[in-house]
Amino acid sequence: MGGGTFLDRLTAAERIDLESHGRRRTLRKGAVLFHEGDDAHDVLVLLSGQVKITRGAASGRDVILGVFDTGEILGELSAVDGAPRSAAAIALTSVVALVVAVSEFDAFLERQPRVAHELLRTIVERLRESSQRQLEFGTADALTRLCRCLVDMTDRYGVDEGAGRSVRLPLAQHELAALAGLSREAVVKGLQSLRALGWIHASGRSVTVVDEAALRSRASV
Repeated sequence: MGGGTFLDRLTAAERIDLESHGRRRTLRKGAVLFHEGDDAHDVLVLLSGQVKITRGAASGRDVILGVFDTGEILGELSAVDGAPRSAAAIALTSVVALVVAVSEFDAFLERQPRVAHELLRTIVERLRESSQRQLEFGTADALTRLCRCLVDMTDRYGVDEGAGRSVRLPLAQHELAALAGLSREAVVKGLQSLRALGWIHASGRSVTVVDEAALRSRASV
């Protein structure tokens, strides 16, 4: 996100205020923070770890709506409108989350109107990202969508090395497919094509982007 994570946008005093009204919860990799359709009683803020947000499609397949990192807020929509959870949240790594009751979170926003504005910014940015993904799914081919996912992962997790930028993907191939709106076979074929072009080296979840300019150019098609 352009302005950093939700926690990044809070002042030290605002963060202390928020943390004083929550409790820390530690979850192992693979644990479900909440299920799609659950009644919403809490808002969660990631203090460490990574979480994927998934939603069941009419086909029966799960679609990954996004991957959230340390500092991001989860469950904010249900806190605003009181509706059940619109998606599920699953830990990709071990996670420490700050869990704040909706009533406490609402009171926090009333005390801290600047934070309410930052929350609105966060929601709007996610809405824009969702709209962009819908457009991509309707107009971009499989390789373009895969390249866009890899560019996003490179921007977020890439580490500069002599041969390029090394990325440890937070998602397995089938999860990368669920994020890009593709089949696992399409992702495997796409990665093979990118290796053959010499743009990446890939082994399991480890990817080295060798020709970043070419990858970005293909992602913008």
